[in-house]
Amino acid sequence: MVSISERIWRTATKSYLRPFTAFAGISHRGKSRRLQRVLADFGAEHSFARAGAHLQEHYGFSLGASAAREATLLHAKRARAIEQARSEQSFRILPKEGARQLIAQADGSMICTVEAGKGRAEKRPREWKEMRLVAAQVHGSASALYGAGFSTVEDTGRRWGHCAREAGWGLDSQIHVLGDGADWVRLQSQEVFGKQGRFLVDFYHVSEYLAAAAAAIVPAGRVAGWLRVQQKRLKRGARDKVLAALEPFEEPPQASEEQAPVRAALRYLRARIEWLDYPAAIERELPIGSGLIESGHKHVLQARLKKGGTAWLAANADAMAQLRVLRANHQWEDLWQPSKAA
Repeated sequence: MVSISERIWRTATKSYLRPFTAFAGISHRGKSRRLQRVLADFGAEHSFARAGAHLQEHYGFSLGASAAREATLLHAKRARAIEQARSEQSFRILPKEGARQLIAQADGSMICTVEAGKGRAEKRPREWKEMRLVAAQVHGSASALYGAGFSTVEDTGRRWGHCAREAGWGLDSQIHVLGDGADWVRLQSQEVFGKQGRFLVDFYHVSEYLAAAAAAIVPAGRVAGWLRVQQKRLKRGARDKVLAALEPFEEPPQASEEQAPVRAALRYLRARIEWLDYPAAIERELPIGSGLIESGHKHVLQARLKKGGTAWLAANADAMAQLRVLRANHQWEDLWQPSKAA
């Protein structure tokens, strides 16, 4: 760290003239591009207070949390602009030949947001908002491409398409799509991937409904065994037998939703019966669980956006998500190219 003393001059027309800073091209309390990059690097991973403190460990000086916050959010907003520009381009111009098999998954993650206010001491209402995350990867690859944000369903779908195209989607590719059965995921998979996509409901979510129903059907000591039987039936394609095991125990219509886990399981399965083809996925050695997107939630979004006690302005959370996506997609250098400088 370099400290320089300089004289400040007055002239007839200017009351604040600093010849040295003008000559050197620097500004008081300014930060070099390199320092901004370091702060954004630390701020993308850690709380802003820790990001400023990390400078001491690595570079021998420290800055406050406000400096780290300012630099990180500045470049997070630039990352959002880069991602938005990409998503506005068409993803449907595909190469004739691509990866034979891709995996595509999507899901939502709840992020704590707060309304803008005058200061930290002011008590402001908090709201949990769904941030949508999409991912695509070549089957068998260890790396994936992600997209995220507080975006509309349609914009999320476009980002999903870009992820798949950058991952290797071609006109001859097949896309294995997994989701929890939410309508927006299934409908966007059809809209984006068309006939090349084949949707499957995540096996874990189906099992959750069956486990809740099991507790109302058999004694506590037999729940695990009953659940395993139904899971084996699903894996070999015996969906009718699973429904038959539930139907005799369906609660009456007057029972509340909280007191009707069997009815909930039946409704969930019947509405998604055509997307429970686990034997076909198992035969092709494709995943039946949404591990890709669950992992993405943890290391792309939650590791930074869901730290204990953290609440974000929605715009800042969305910008930070784009910064995290660039890092996860190994596109961090794109942010620092001279042509992208702002």
